[in-house]
Amino acid sequence: MAERIKMGLVGCGGMSGAHMNGYRELWNNDLKEYDIVAACDIDENRAQERANQAHEFQGGTKPAVYTEIDEMLDKHPDMDCIDICALHSAHHVLAVPALDAGKHVILEKPFGITMRACKIMMEAAERNNRIISVAENYRLGHMERTRSWAIAQGRIGDPRMFFWIEVGEALGKWGWRNFKMDAGGGWALDGGVHFTDLMRYILGLEAEEVYAINKAYEPYRYDNPGAREGGYSVDVEDAMISTIKFEQGVTAQWTWVGSAPAHGFGQKVIYGSEGALDWGRGLIPRGGEPISNEDLRKEFSDSLSDEEREYFFPGGIGNSVAIELKYFADAIRTGGKPEVDAVEGMKSEAICMAAYESGYFGRPVTIAEIESCELEGYQKEINDKLGIE
Repeated sequence: MAERIKMGLVGCGGMSGAHMNGYRELWNNDLKEYDIVAACDIDENRAQERANQAHEFQGGTKPAVYTEIDEMLDKHPDMDCIDICALHSAHHVLAVPALDAGKHVILEKPFGITMRACKIMMEAAERNNRIISVAENYRLGHMERTRSWAIAQGRIGDPRMFFWIEVGEALGKWGWRNFKMDAGGGWALDGGVHFTDLMRYILGLEAEEVYAINKAYEPYRYDNPGAREGGYSVDVEDAMISTIKFEQGVTAQWTWVGSAPAHGFGQKVIYGSEGALDWGRGLIPRGGEPISNEDLRKEFSDSLSDEEREYFFPGGIGNSVAIELKYFADAIRTGGKPEVDAVEGMKSEAICMAAYESGYFGRPVTIAEIESCELEGYQKEINDKLGIE
């Protein structure tokens, strides 16, 4: 086994717990890639908790605990990389000094709070010849791998339309995620960037243009949403309805609504020239019998070579966070790139930001306008407030 990669945890709140489970999963499957040497959080108790958890499964010296990233970086010059699970507004603030200190970075999605923040991090990675990995773990799940494979195999013919619709009521408090200057937007960004990444990955196509309408129908989030009790005011959307034009004439209709009372519904389906791929029912060929998700997944698994199987599920692991951490370790060791690198993370986020900018300007916007930072209305308020240049 090669020498372990020295890792520092930065941001030890809720999502970092999923990352800890990923590290533990690697360790338990004898993929001891990392030595977690430090944990950093503005709340020392949270950092202490993660340090204790790491010590439990990896043994050795207990990770050091810090409340300031600069001190952590200064005291660990031999640290190879950091894992950032923090407010979206802090991603670039934490990543850039780490990259400038020569550390590789894996960070939670969305990549940056704005596209300009993404570019700042990409420039820092380039000038220091360091790797950025964006934690888009959804695509690494077995069923999403299966769906991508089915589309690539032409099992529904040429893709035509993709419907991703989630409508319901979601008015519970979610801390800093309810505020634009901390999160960058509501669920259309926070969860939405997972969904746009899946659209790109499963279709194997890039988006070209977006038209969207965004609304904030509900000005409060509540301790008790049903009774409308214990509310505080928020400033993010609770409804986003969009149309996305992809390459090769494929059109997606992406809707997320969290302010639809009494009756919720959802549908995720790709239609092709010869059938449909339904998230619930499985593969439905034109004029044929449906193939269940379970049977389709088995077909995919049976099609894999030993080399492909080891890539998709290293060591037989199914935990998607553990898999992305393994890819990050592989990239560090080989000088290659993780599957979801900075460019991939930026492209998936660009679709979300295109939806926000389309709503702001009231017109269709191109992805090129967003990726180049040529169009910034919705994002300008964030950039100005946070001093992102």
